[in-house]
Amino acid sequence: MNTQAPRRATWRDWTALAVMTLPLLMAATDMSVLFMALPAIAADLSPGSTQMLWVLHAGEFVGVSLALTMGWLGRRVGRRRLLMGGVAVYGLASLVAAFAPTPEVLIAMRALMGTAAATMSPSIFGLLRVVFTDARQFSVAVAVVMSSFSGGMALGPPLGGVLLAHFSWGAVFLINVPVAALLLLATPLLPAGRERVEGSMDLPSVALSMGAIIAVVFGLQEIADRSASGSDGAVWPYLLPVVAGLVLGALFVRRQLRLPEPLMDMRLFATPAFTVSLGALLLMLLGYGAADMLLVQYLQTALGLSPAETGALMVVPALASIVGGLGAPLLTRWMRPSAAMGGGLLVASVAGGALALMVGQVGVAALISAATVMALALGPLFTLGVNLIVVSAPVSRAGSAAAMSDVAGGLGGALSMALLGSMAAVVYRRGLDGAGLDGIPGPGLEAAGESVGGAVGVAEGLPADQSRQLLDAAFGAFTTAVQTGYGLGVALLAPTGLAVLWLLRRTRLDASEDVPEDREKAPEVA
Repeated sequence: MNTQAPRRATWRDWTALAVMTLPLLMAATDMSVLFMALPAIAADLSPGSTQMLWVLHAGEFVGVSLALTMGWLGRRVGRRRLLMGGVAVYGLASLVAAFAPTPEVLIAMRALMGTAAATMSPSIFGLLRVVFTDARQFSVAVAVVMSSFSGGMALGPPLGGVLLAHFSWGAVFLINVPVAALLLLATPLLPAGRERVEGSMDLPSVALSMGAIIAVVFGLQEIADRSASGSDGAVWPYLLPVVAGLVLGALFVRRQLRLPEPLMDMRLFATPAFTVSLGALLLMLLGYGAADMLLVQYLQTALGLSPAETGALMVVPALASIVGGLGAPLLTRWMRPSAAMGGGLLVASVAGGALALMVGQVGVAALISAATVMALALGPLFTLGVNLIVVSAPVSRAGSAAAMSDVAGGLGGALSMALLGSMAAVVYRRGLDGAGLDGIPGPGLEAAGESVGGAVGVAEGLPADQSRQLLDAAFGAFTTAVQTGYGLGVALLAPTGLAVLWLLRRTRLDASEDVPEDREKAPEVA
């Protein structure tokens, strides 16, 4: 092990950190602002229901499937060069997306933006490992970068509300163009982060990783979508891409074990800090990702808040998440990472359970308070989980390790939307079907069963008594759906918190500032 003292960061290093926060801030803002723009996009481009799903998820699916590839590519071409190339493509794709004439063009640009976004996290965390060699300073740098992502998620709803109030939906993409230009001008402030990597990229590994992730997520999304919509079509054919994806994933793992320069170094999974943190991130986002979406819909439909009011309220839990993430390095000064991460998961599960019980019984302030406690408690898991994942790998593989956290986070979020979100939709539809709404015309009842927003639209064209009857039934069914979503989240968060407390009980961050290149030393102490 290298016995030299870690180099303390200079003002130039902290300036580089400030630059590195902007790409993730931009990408995160895009994710949350798009929810606000979907109704306007639907009204203008008239996409089908499947096309709307791909507008929403195409970028995420492509980005997750390419994350491992970008982690390897950054070592070969240079992390700064890869990052800025991604930023340039992101800006250009955003410009075209803003003026997309058809749903197909918009979906293609969203996929291209996802490809560009895949370059960001592996490049940024790879550069952070080069710049910040002191363990405590690295923890602070990770907290700042992860908080920039949370900040982007917080900024999206209110920014989207303002832009959509004064401009067309294309404005939510146009705002990326000046940010991308500013980042390109700041390129000289970043270190190059280039290494000598023997051999060329293993294209079969790229194909296997992309095929595995896209097939699994596509199959599960279609199964969930058809189950939620009550479609008469068979669901079982979509099990085939899921099975095919799992087979491709197994072939990918087998190939990685045989390659001298794999896309994903499977030996990292022998490190408990790496494996447990990766699993905790995936399960946390699986249990929590769809909950926010359900709460936003509940505030706008059942409680009648405007999009701007809802966006402003959701800033509060988002800011709490930033505080929780930034405070993580301070927490580890007097507790182990396992206590901060596992304890936070347990607190979040209690808050989620309380929120599930309160929905339909209390006002906005109590609901936002519970959501804020959840976000604050989960903040340290984002920061410390990514920190442990990255420092579990040698410096040269930090980008690839960060890519794995992207894959886990992307899969967790996407599967949460597809599975838990759709399960809540099934609960809503069954609740509405059992409400005895015999006087509502068949087509209107079918449209109301698609979503609570559809029920509100149908109610506007009905007589007053039928309108009230439909809205009462729809809001009651959706309240049960929200409770189901949070209840399922609690069922995942609580056991995950207990597992983290036990499995990482000996893990310390300050025991991992030097990981030899010849062996992925775990950040563990006896």
